[in-house]
Amino acid sequence: MATDRVLFPRVHLAEVEDQSWCPSWLREHSHKALVRTWRTSVSARGSPAVQACQILVDQLGGLASATQYQFVDACAGAGGPTPLIEQRINEQLTAAGLERVRFVLTDLWPDVKAWKGITSRSENISYIEQPIDATKGVRLAGQEEKECRMFNLSFHHFDDPAAEKVLKGAVESADAFVIFELTHRTLPALLNTTLIILSPFLTTLWDWWWSPMHLFFTYLIPIIPLFYAIDGYVSCARCRTADETWSLLTRHTGLSVREWELKNGWELTSGQQVVLPPFGTLYWYVGVKKENL
Repeated sequence: MATDRVLFPRVHLAEVEDQSWCPSWLREHSHKALVRTWRTSVSARGSPAVQACQILVDQLGGLASATQYQFVDACAGAGGPTPLIEQRINEQLTAAGLERVRFVLTDLWPDVKAWKGITSRSENISYIEQPIDATKGVRLAGQEEKECRMFNLSFHHFDDPAAEKVLKGAVESADAFVIFELTHRTLPALLNTTLIILSPFLTTLWDWWWSPMHLFFTYLIPIIPLFYAIDGYVSCARCRTADETWSLLTRHTGLSVREWELKNGWELTSGQQVVLPPFGTLYWYVGVKKENL
């Protein structure tokens, strides 16, 4: 599979949303925009969430294998693609005569208000109200079921030491993990990010027409578009290639990626797919225990 050329080295700069002083109304605007991005369908293959669901099922070995998992959204934000992925995968499982799967929303900054709305619409989604740190590797699935840990547009938020803990925790306490990113250090990702930066001038009027604060800081003093610009381009600078991601697992072992896979019994795969033409590309990185394939 051809991959987009990386234009510059990874730099872990600071995002506004990661700061404790970031206003909640900015986070809410960002989270709602991400949900909209996952739902937008301009491709014959469906929305980014629908395409991510298919990638997930394929990488886990098909529906018969996927039905064995509980899926934990480790950095859920306002829910992201999880409600759409849950709906899509469970529709496919039901059609195939297989048992439905459950999803759990967790985050260091739980958006309980958004999650209550999500769980009220699906009995297969639940949430943990208390903050959960993804670097701690907390297993939520029971011993009789498998756990797939999901990182939807969130893994780039971790610096290398934290990201190493996240992957180490996933390998030690889960049975699979998947990382999805829409930003990267590539030309298509940078162009797509530029379009997203301009999007508040359209979407704020639709999503936040009732909020004088959001309207004021979009159209009169454009702090929200500026916020999108800073965090959007910083997100691009923070994203990792497959080699950079897998090196977090191998760098203290002296092993190659293939040697690490053989020693630990995992299979690591990656790829990319255009999900929001013309530029929006989904980059994915998946690890699965071989016994689960």
